[in-house]
Formats: sequence, structure tokens, C-alpha cells
Amino acid sequence: MPTLFRISLLCPLLALLAACAASPQSSGYIDAVELKLKSRELADQMLATMPNDALQGYVAMPTSFVNQNNTAQSSSLGRLMAESLFYEFQQRGFPTREYRLTGNISVQGGRSDLALAANQLVSTTGQKWAALVVGTYYVDKDATFVNARLVRASDGLVLRTGQLVLVNTPIVRRMGKPVQPPKPAASGGSLIARPQPKPVPPPLYTPASEIRSGKMRITQGR
Repeated sequence: MPTLFRISLLCPLLALLAACAASPQSSGYIDAVELKLKSRELADQMLATMPNDALQGYVAMPTSFVNQNNTAQSSSLGRLMAESLFYEFQQRGFPTREYRLTGNISVQGGRSDLALAANQLVSTTGQKWAALVVGTYYVDKDATFVNARLVRASDGLVLRTGQLVLVNTPIVRRMGKPVQPPKPAASGGSLIARPQPKPVPPPLYTPASEIRSGKMRITQGR
């Protein structure tokens, strides 16, 4: 093959590789895929343990992972872990249940059709089939530590466990930050709470323009 022809083929390839290496989206995409693979690894840890006879008859209900130091606080990372495990458990043949269904579809004009509730309380007390997927995460300087458990809802018995160490890539750092709960929707369906005007105190006297002449009948009580 002529040298000139080989160079003409090699140059576009090198340019393409250089463009990919320099693209900021490429590294971000790789980090996102790595996070997805970590969810797969976590599901493998929790379900690949043999024997699995003890898990027969259970239905998984993944919940948002919470901050280890404040279990009343979650984040985009904690919610993503739960959403990912819906998929990973289902792919492995483990039944899952969506517990946030409202039972109807709410059409909010111009935005979306919603069938999931943001905060749906479901009682699992006494439900022998329910297995909750719960977890915590701890964000350190360089890494985030994730611990997960498959818990029998009827008595809290831990059926399976799993743990991960996530490198604090830019996407993990962003998603690991706590998110403040949304403010209640203002009247009219708007999600933006508009400042309410301060109430005007009643006047201390009646303006002359409001005074009208006339008669008033007064009936004495018996």
C-alpha cells in the first residue's frame, strides 16, 4: 500500500480520536455509564448469593437511599439508586412493586401527565410478601460509600446486603448534594410560590365619602 494512501487514512482516524479525547462530554458519559454499572454490581451482590430459596415469594420495593449522617435527607444520587434497582431486580426475575401510584393520572396543563406521587405513604406492616430495599450513602472527600439491604418488612429481618465504593466523579459529586424539598404549589397550579401582599390594616376612621344618610330601624328586645 502506498505510503501516501496510508497517511491519508490514518490522519482522519487520529483527528477523530483526538476530538473524542478532548470532548468534555465523553468523560462525563463514561462516568455516567460507570454509575449504572455500579447499580448492576449492587444488585448482583444482593441477589447472586446462593441459595436463593429464602427469597421465594417476596416482592421488592426499592426506596430512596438516604444520607448516613441524616436519614431524613436524600439526594438525586439516593433516588437514582432506588430507580436503578427497580430495573436491576426486574432483569434478574425478582418481582418488584411500584408503590407510588396514585390510582389516577393527573394532567397538569402544559407540563406533563403524572401518575406517580412525590410522597406516597404505603403501609407494609404485616405484609409478609414485602421486601424493602433500603440503603445509606456517606460522601467523603474522594469517595462515596454505599450500603444496601433487602429487608423483610414484616419484622425487619435483613435478607441480603450489598455495598459499593463510588469514586467522586463530577456527576457523583453533583448528584450527592442534598436537594431541598419543593415548596408547596401556589394557587392556580403554579409551582412557583408568589409572594403574598401584606394585609392592609383597617382604617381607624370612616372616610366622609363612605358616609351615607338614611334611616335605621331599631327594635327593642323583649
